[in-house]
Amino acid sequence: MLLTWGPVVKLRGLDRSMGRTRVLVRFPNSTTYEERFGKAMWENLRAGDTVWDVGANIGFYTEQFAAKVGDGGRVVAFEPVPSCYDQMAARVGKIANVRMVKAGLGRVSGTVTFDVGDSDQALGRIVDDKSAATGGKLLELPIYTGDEAAKSQNLPAPTFVRIDVEGFELDVLMGMASLLRSTTCRDVFVEIHFGLLSKRGLATAPDDIVRLLREHGYKIRWVDSSHIHAARA
Repeated sequence: MLLTWGPVVKLRGLDRSMGRTRVLVRFPNSTTYEERFGKAMWENLRAGDTVWDVGANIGFYTEQFAAKVGDGGRVVAFEPVPSCYDQMAARVGKIANVRMVKAGLGRVSGTVTFDVGDSDQALGRIVDDKSAATGGKLLELPIYTGDEAAKSQNLPAPTFVRIDVEGFELDVLMGMASLLRSTTCRDVFVEIHFGLLSKRGLATAPDDIVRLLREHGYKIRWVDSSHIHAARA
């Protein structure tokens, strides 16, 4: 089903008012809204694909992607938070077709501040303003634009991209403009974090994301009220 921006906003508002929470994804056989997103990715992923898993966390999707693309495919997993990276390494570090990058992707290259709560064993979140942090531990971690990472890290260009970066999805997309413009890149799946984008003062970012991807030649389908699939037109 193809959704326009207005209904999506209403659906997200309804979700928040009903107190719904995120559900851990288990695909390919799935029923919840995030599981439908996983199923959509699974159905579009091909053997031999090169996947960029941006915001790989502990490598759950990375592991699944590596199995699906097979020996002829590759998976590049980006995760800057040390505790998450270490858990990902334990899960996928010995898989031959996986390459892990201990960095995030964004609009510009440099370093960013991650708020990891009371210790670096917590899941990290980028903070724009250190005064807005939780009072827990802050880490300065590396970040690249996707376009620069491809060159400086000698990474294969993606045919398939998954992005889950907690309100920085527009930043990631803007930083990989050259890669996205390439006809080699076929599918882009993005989780849209409406609430976190709004807190950053980027309430129009979902519109901007859709517009940017369309300008790069993709058709947009809302898989559900939080996830989009951009497919090469």
